[in-house]
Amino acid sequence: MKAIKWTGEQITEPGIYSEIPLEQYHGQWICNGPSVSSSNLRRVLEINGGSPAHMFSEWSGNEKATEVADSKAFVLGRAAHHLMLGQPNFARLFAIRPDEFSDYRTKEARKWRDEKIAKGITPLTDDDVTAIKGMATSLGSHPLISQGLLSGDVERSLFWQDPATKIWLKSRPDAIPTDSGDFADLKTTPSVSWPDLVRTISDFAYHQQAALVREGAKAVLGIDMASFSLVFVEKKAPFCARVVMLKDEDIELGRRQNHKALAIIAKCIADNHWPGPGDDHVTHIELSTRYKELAEEAVK
Repeated sequence: MKAIKWTGEQITEPGIYSEIPLEQYHGQWICNGPSVSSSNLRRVLEINGGSPAHMFSEWSGNEKATEVADSKAFVLGRAAHHLMLGQPNFARLFAIRPDEFSDYRTKEARKWRDEKIAKGITPLTDDDVTAIKGMATSLGSHPLISQGLLSGDVERSLFWQDPATKIWLKSRPDAIPTDSGDFADLKTTPSVSWPDLVRTISDFAYHQQAALVREGAKAVLGIDMASFSLVFVEKKAPFCARVVMLKDEDIELGRRQNHKALAIIAKCIADNHWPGPGDDHVTHIELSTRYKELAEEAVK
């Protein structure tokens, strides 16, 4: 399906769109109604450490939303995505800090940094560039990556409406495959060891992201997602890379969680009420099983 070049007008029809800046993609004006992305759907659920209150405090649909500052890890990941996925306009979005500014302690260095940020340009340090090059080298030598696992159309955004709630859904896969239904997403991470990845995938609920990509591929592109792989690469030396594939049953769980999240968001919009975790009830809470075992042993 050929992408529709975005003209700057509000999106009123489902489709795959190109040339939408990331800031516009995440904003609410982009669609002619409330819209949510995977991060919103994950953030609204308490099991992911969030709630409606947490989601609303960061959502672009809230005029008083708290602006979340970019962490160093997020900046590095975003820059790495641009270079490693062949996305254009890197020089217009990122700038390497000059050698004469070893940090931002001087007035001149802070002025340079603030001027770049005011123009929508993200400053990078030499260490950032070294890390990006290390990650790129590692990924380039991985057999699955060199065979084209991350190949496809980049900077494409999928928009469609949830039939039940009429809320706009949006998904921006790293690369949309042009010759298969095998999707992959690039993630930077501190460690690619198996226990750490199991914890990372759960902590960030990446199975919900995969489920939204699958739904968007069907609703907008008319294709069935055959698989969803996560390409992890470490942010520090030795920059090891590892590819893992999510199980279908986990992605299906993510689909059900997404639609539970949509129902919650729709109710909150209708009621104009965004509760925090447990706002409306009191429940019993238990000590952890491990703690109780140790305590029982200690008092014998």
